[in-house]
Amino acid sequence: METEVANLQAEIGRLRRALTAVCGQIVCGRLTGDLPDNFLEQFSQLPDRALEQVLRFLPLGQVAQMRQVSRRFNNVIRKGSKAMPKKECNGSVVLKSCNVEELTVAWIDDYRKKIMKTTTISLADDGVALSELFRFMCIGGRMYFGHGFSAADKVLDQLSKAWLTINPEMVIFAGDLSQTSRDSLRAFLVKVEPSIERLHFQFTKNIGNSLLSDDVIGAAGRLKGLMVMPACLGSELRDINIGDRTLLAMVDTDHLSSYVSLLDCSGITPIGIRAVVEKWMKKETPKAGGQISLFRTVRHLFELTFDNCANLTPAAVEEACGDLLKTGTMKTVVF
Repeated sequence: METEVANLQAEIGRLRRALTAVCGQIVCGRLTGDLPDNFLEQFSQLPDRALEQVLRFLPLGQVAQMRQVSRRFNNVIRKGSKAMPKKECNGSVVLKSCNVEELTVAWIDDYRKKIMKTTTISLADDGVALSELFRFMCIGGRMYFGHGFSAADKVLDQLSKAWLTINPEMVIFAGDLSQTSRDSLRAFLVKVEPSIERLHFQFTKNIGNSLLSDDVIGAAGRLKGLMVMPACLGSELRDINIGDRTLLAMVDTDHLSSYVSLLDCSGITPIGIRAVVEKWMKKETPKAGGQISLFRTVRHLFELTFDNCANLTPAAVEEACGDLLKTGTMKTVVF
């Protein structure tokens, strides 16, 4: 045992000197000289823990490529993706797709409001998988699916991998959803459910008839804010199957400040709105003399906004909620 320890210590010493020599040859991220003899062989013989630490300093795209070097590297990277501390990205991650086979990922620093890094990856079978790009990162903050097919099944399926750490507080879908299926969207929302508080389908295009429903929205857990406002405002829209169940679930949350903004959702009813208001008022504790507008008190807000919802008219809401309107409990509903 003592002999083996001594040999390992000697090997570590040689490798440390080799690494120091290599570091001296790196200028602006590039190797300016030749690697020492047997360096790669020695490097591959490092213990797993040491290899994991070295891999953390590589660009994410190169880590994905390293999996192709050998079986051992592949196993170390796969295992390390669960055990290793991950680089945190708590600003915004913006995904844009020029076509169904290509995706651009940008990291934005919310504090400085500037793009920190942009990567373009291929979604074809021979490209680096999106899940590999995020393997050693912890995604927080905001995820924004922007122009094009950025929320296509190919993208959402990759982001739903078990080993990825994705904890966004807000997810915004603002692209073309014609390549997005109900199953892929639901699986992604289940993935981010522990962290997401706000979910927006904002200026989205081509929302399929069966894509959005109470069941799919419910997969995101207890939301603080929900917005469904497709891009085709004012034109003929497909029915979005979100109903009273979603509203009531949001009132059951622990968030005292909430909002729901929905367009063309025929499942919302005046009776459902009344149930929401009554449940909300049981949670509210306004100060004496405090005035409420849009369920607003000095401290809290729950705002409901509906546009072009088939079952909602001012007359129908007044009939169902007239007593609340007269007492000042509920002053305004926007249609």
